[in-house]
Amino acid sequence: MSGMVNRLSDAIEPRFAAVRRALDAPERTPRTAVILGRVLGAGILICFATGIYSHLLQHPISWLPLPTRPVELYQWTQGAHVATGTALIPVLLGKLWVVYPRLFDWPPVRSVAQVFERASIALLVATALLQVVMGALNTFQWYPWPFSFTATHFAVSWLLVGAMAVHIGVKLPLIVRHWRRGGEAAPEDSAEDGDA
Repeated sequence: MSGMVNRLSDAIEPRFAAVRRALDAPERTPRTAVILGRVLGAGILICFATGIYSHLLQHPISWLPLPTRPVELYQWTQGAHVATGTALIPVLLGKLWVVYPRLFDWPPVRSVAQVFERASIALLVATALLQVVMGALNTFQWYPWPFSFTATHFAVSWLLVGAMAVHIGVKLPLIVRHWRRGGEAAPEDSAEDGDA
């Protein structure tokens, strides 16, 4: 059985390497991923905070009084929510473009810890894409799904922020290394960095 697995791995590995070479671009660096991740993370937190405020105004909790003055506060928070969420669409797509070649690593996982890391990244990407698509369709007031938009958007936002926290925790050494302008790693370090 292991002989067959080795032959299969030997057949797949060169193809994955060829795909990675074809997708290689000078802009696809860990530094670019960290920069886009900073913008994406800040935007997600703005959307999360303004979304919680909106949700609590629509579904008030008796023991939690919320400010209602100035009168335009809800308009400002929702304007920030929609504008930030809309602005995050190209940033999210840019981040995914930068880290996309990492899907073609071989072997796909090298340890049990990496299985959990990849699973958390899958949850992060899925929830981020779902949130921006649902939010964009909500701006057009088009709901092609049978479930409540507000309840689902609110619940998925908690999953997104949780997955983002796990991702930041896992990638913190890489983020710290590439946070500043002079933080470029040596080329051999970049190959091991992974998707930030």
